[in-house]
Amino acid sequence: MKRVLLTLTVSILTLTLFTTNLQASTVRGKIFYAKTLRVPCGFTGDVMGKKYTMREWRTLYETNKLNDAVKAICPKAPSIESDKDLLNLFHFLNSFASDSGNVPSC
Repeated sequence: MKRVLLTLTVSILTLTLFTTNLQASTVRGKIFYAKTLRVPCGFTGDVMGKKYTMREWRTLYETNKLNDAVKAICPKAPSIESDKDLLNLFHFLNSFASDSGNVPSC
């Protein structure tokens, strides 16, 4: 019984930490978008996120074409060099994709 309880506790703790990390990445992506892309693009994160579905954003990120997709949507956008910034931006855009049902506040 103790072993089952311990396993359950560790599982819940692990899931909680993973979820918190993903949420933090989405927030960092929102901040990155607001600081770096909002002015050159001239539209909010809602408009950018709705350009693709969650699957399409994931495919663009996994094939290293996210930067190109951002440039195609917003030609005035600066090039994103940092892998961390790309990951955070991906989480943000994926969270607010056209099929996600979420609406960003920036």
